[in-house]
Amino acid sequence: MTKALILTLACMSALPAFCAAPSIAAQGVKNAASYADPQLPNGPIAQGSIFNIFGSNMGPTTIAYATSLPLPTTLSGTSVNVTVSGTTVQCFMIYTLAGQVAAILPSNTPVGTGTITVSYNGTASVTAPITVAKSSFGIFTINQQGSLQAVIQDSNYQFNSATFAFQPGETVVLWGTGLGPITGSDATTPPTGNLPGINVSVTVGGVAATVTYAGRSGYSGDDQVAFTIPSGVTGCNVPLSVAVTTGATPVFSNWVTMAIGTTTTCSSPTGYPPGFQTALGSGSVRVGSVILLHSTSTFTFLGTTTVTTTDAGSAGFNKISSNVYSTTGYDLNYGACVITNTPPPGTVTSTGLDAGPVINVNGTNGAKQVAVTPGYPGSFYATLGGGVPLPGQTAQPLYFNPGTYTVNNGSGGKDVGGFNFNITVPPAFTWTNYGSINAVPRSQALTVNWTGGDPSWDVYLFGGSSVADNAIVTFECRAHDSDQTLTVPVSILQALPVSATTSGTPLGSLSMIVEPSTPSFPSVTGLDLFTAGYTIEYSKSVPFQ
Repeated sequence: MTKALILTLACMSALPAFCAAPSIAAQGVKNAASYADPQLPNGPIAQGSIFNIFGSNMGPTTIAYATSLPLPTTLSGTSVNVTVSGTTVQCFMIYTLAGQVAAILPSNTPVGTGTITVSYNGTASVTAPITVAKSSFGIFTINQQGSLQAVIQDSNYQFNSATFAFQPGETVVLWGTGLGPITGSDATTPPTGNLPGINVSVTVGGVAATVTYAGRSGYSGDDQVAFTIPSGVTGCNVPLSVAVTTGATPVFSNWVTMAIGTTTTCSSPTGYPPGFQTALGSGSVRVGSVILLHSTSTFTFLGTTTVTTTDAGSAGFNKISSNVYSTTGYDLNYGACVITNTPPPGTVTSTGLDAGPVINVNGTNGAKQVAVTPGYPGSFYATLGGGVPLPGQTAQPLYFNPGTYTVNNGSGGKDVGGFNFNITVPPAFTWTNYGSINAVPRSQALTVNWTGGDPSWDVYLFGGSSVADNAIVTFECRAHDSDQTLTVPVSILQALPVSATTSGTPLGSLSMIVEPSTPSFPSVTGLDLFTAGYTIEYSKSVPFQ
């Protein structure tokens, strides 16, 4: 009696729970490198690419790998079929496990929307949707989650990292999947050479790089893109993306980072102070911040639009697991825009620190206090002017004027010592065409203009568009305040999806943040890192069309 027959008989008689049918999770079919949400523009699965299926009961409890070529269409009882436009293809298996399967989509799969089915030991799952594209590139990353440090090698096969930076002018190779189809079978060693019919571009820190190769690596489904690092780009977390064009619109890869330096040592010009880097190795860090904030927000809900301008003081003091800092901050050139994505959240633990009961703020319009939030140790917030008045009350006048403001917490608290420092409020800053941007057509460049402020400060423009919860694409641009204008190119805007709408609110947003180009890190007893400063922020909900 065969093992499969024994299992089948057992399922029929005694083990119905154990033998549940395979199930594909919602939005569970993803590029194996980027993990892009299937609903987003870079979410389709490319012909000839490696993809993952997430679900349950799809394979054995212990992972099984294909160990030789040609790759099989059935592996340890698991098989995957895709049907598009009436044509069904069998995918080539790489590995199988109960909760995750990896396979290669054959290059001859028709392009379009279709269905996918996973079968295990003769039992098929309910079909799930799949969209097949000619190209949809994803970059492999060190954390195997589609974010942060990319898998990139130099000519000596050394991997790029913060401790082994590459140099401008060097030609390097990144690994990914989804450039496009090949001629012949994907089950065996593919042909090498540049893939025909595609245009591949690479941007590093928002600067275009020269691409010297874009094709298979010599392994089934695996692609390589070789490019020369452009000059004038350095940093430990330089953003990198690949765009592949097969028609009128480029499709962007996931957003990743690489380390670039004049030697194998990199440095981030706006990074954390050296002492904080040492504290990160302890597993947890003690951090604090005090921000004086002038904000204007426009929000639409149920067809009603509200504009609110607020002057506020906020602060936070916490002991935080240091892994959160591996996902923050990167180095972007002035005048550049990049597509960004939010890395999968890690396990973050946070404990509030006692920094005293109040923070005192004193400036040209008198003294104010920012009190600790009841029940939230280490968290402070107060509206100092403007804002939305409570019922029966009148709105406060705005508080901040250009000048110097003194900030202190007296003698501090049991965890954080006392501090006393000055924050400079610059001349008034105005986003001049803020009120006239009520929608963003993705087919034309977006230009924003401003006046005032401190010409030595930085201006950041952020945008994001979502088609559903957690299915969002964002971008970021950086400029000098003195530039007084910034343009987001069409290529960036077309990487965003058309915004969905919920309860009359578009799932799209624009925001501008203005802050000093060099962060301030005052020394405070009891903290490994303390930041303080004044920030100007504009935000509004707008649809991307």
